[in-house]
Amino acid sequence: MDTGVVAIIGSVAGLLGAAVGATGAIVAAMVTGRSQDRSQHAHWRRQVRREAYGNLINAAYELYQVLEPRSLAIVHHSTMYATHVPDDLVAALVKACHTVQLEGPADVAAQAEAVRDLFADWKGAVHLWEVQNGDWPFRLPELERLAGTDLLQMKRNTDAVRDRFLTLARNALDATADGPGTAQ
Repeated sequence: MDTGVVAIIGSVAGLLGAAVGATGAIVAAMVTGRSQDRSQHAHWRRQVRREAYGNLINAAYELYQVLEPRSLAIVHHSTMYATHVPDDLVAALVKACHTVQLEGPADVAAQAEAVRDLFADWKGAVHLWEVQNGDWPFRLPELERLAGTDLLQMKRNTDAVRDRFLTLARNALDATADGPGTAQ
């Protein structure tokens, strides 16, 4: 064979090898980039959820710190304790619940709603006691269903629902930490 033909075949083979190698490198870079994008998105999503769940737990804790001593004072007929619960505490819990509803997943959002509803009822029961035992005009007929509510049982129910929310939130965060697509 002529050396010129061998040189051309060698050049073509080298060019094909370089093209295949470059294509492989480009494909590998694209796959790695997509994987990294998914991983970063999953991490970001987990952080957003963690913040939403934390805000709900913190808002519930703040409200708990106000409702518990008032409830105990009412139940044990101890010295008059100011029973008014600031509305901004409930508003903060409602706002945090809305964020959890947006971030999900569905079971955590549903449990957040249960936390919100029980705390709102607990606040309503304390308010109802305040109305019934003070000189406050009764203007909230939706609270009538809370008449005779056992405040200590309400406290225990709230503890249980809050603990269930914590468990579901932890599980949801762990699922998103395991990888993309494991928890929606």
